Amino acid sequence: MSEGAERDVLDLLIRVFLRGEYTSKDQLESLIAPPILESIGNLGLLNTDSTDATRIFAGVALYPMGPNHFISDRWNNPDLTPRQSFPDVVYPALTRSTREFLRFLSFEPCEDFLEVCSGSGIAAIAASRNARKVWAADITERSTLFAKFNVALNDVPNAVVLKGDLFEPCGSLQFDRIAAHPPYMPVLRPAEIYYDGGTDGESLTRRIVQDLPLRLKPGGRLYCRTLGSDRTDSTYEDRVRSWLGESQEDFDIAFFVSKNLEVTKFAVDSAIRKSTGQAEVSAWLTHFKNLGISELLSGILIVQRHAAPRSAFTFRRALSSTATLRDTEAALHWQFLFSGADESHPFFELCPNSSPSLRFVATHSLKDGEIVLANFKITSDFPFLMDLQAEPWFGRLLALCDGTCSIRVLRESSRESGWINPETPLREFGELFALLGSSGFLQLPAFTGVVGAE
Repeated sequence: MSEGAERDVLDLLIRVFLRGEYTSKDQLESLIAPPILESIGNLGLLNTDSTDATRIFAGVALYPMGPNHFISDRWNNPDLTPRQSFPDVVYPALTRSTREFLRFLSFEPCEDFLEVCSGSGIAAIAASRNARKVWAADITERSTLFAKFNVALNDVPNAVVLKGDLFEPCGSLQFDRIAAHPPYMPVLRPAEIYYDGGTDGESLTRRIVQDLPLRLKPGGRLYCRTLGSDRTDSTYEDRVRSWLGESQEDFDIAFFVSKNLEVTKFAVDSAIRKSTGQAEVSAWLTHFKNLGISELLSGILIVQRHAAPRSAFTFRRALSSTATLRDTEAALHWQFLFSGADESHPFFELCPNSSPSLRFVATHSLKDGEIVLANFKITSDFPFLMDLQAEPWFGRLLALCDGTCSIRVLRESSRESGWINPETPLREFGELFALLGSSGFLQLPAFTGVVGAE
């Protein structure tokens, strides 16, 4: 086939399967070989318009994601008008939220990988290249069929597709890694399965976390794209820890926030989208007030089970728009290294570098005719959006972090310079470095971003 003919075929496939436009039987037959066209028809991917037999359209969307191809339900009709949703729609994997989900999901080698609320099965299929075995589980029959099709389409021999509610179809299996992109939107009334996260948006995420003591192997992790809320009596990540019940001290919690949503804006946006007016806004604001919700936050929740006894940690970071998986893994790595550190621990032999993105902001004021320092903070816009109020000596300490001085040596320098009390315990000083490192102010050149430090 000539290069021009290949372009014509590709253009046709893009228009039919990605853009969702009409085509004709004659055009299909002129560009696609009969055996291939017959196979596409046998798979049920093409439909004939009920009002015009000469017009052909794709019943599903077909598109590439990385090295794989996926089908999902369409987002538009063949005339390019928006398609009306339905309860068990298989959501396209091309959305911004799915791309963020995959962007911060580790696909490092592991034995057993599970994707729950799997939809098209995109995470399980992506993980199949490095995992010994992968499972994809979803509650709807439609998603199960689509995921099975995608597994066959991409020739994934180590994948199993299951139908059932969250972990129910998995029997007693445990996993090294669990990926979840559950429905997480708050609702005032029942909505589509892919959308409905319960009254607070946390219903499915809460159930997933509650089952982790039975489902995660030691050293395993959950990666969950979710939306949570801060409330008058608790932060989201503290509430996540409480969902683990009696096993909560065996787990670490990290929440990487990509977007903060004011409850009033959420209410107004919902009313505009549904054309329901002020009554909808008032209903939402009353609803959030009754739940004590002060702010909604979307992002990536990571829950890690300890491989061996040690202290647990919980933290939150705000992602910059250019943050990567390596950055979130590095933050976890800093906290993990410090969590088991006594005074002889290798943590104190680390030689960090200061991040090139950090900035020092000093504010001065007039006092009794003199210009005096009123405020000093360290700030950064990569990989996390951070502002840390600090003493001025923090700046001098970070200037010494050039990759040649260990944390132990830096503590001695800080004592000799009078920046810290000479009696400051090494672990207390190390806690400062765990905070600075997991905030992105410090870097470890040797860190590769590989999961499995435990």
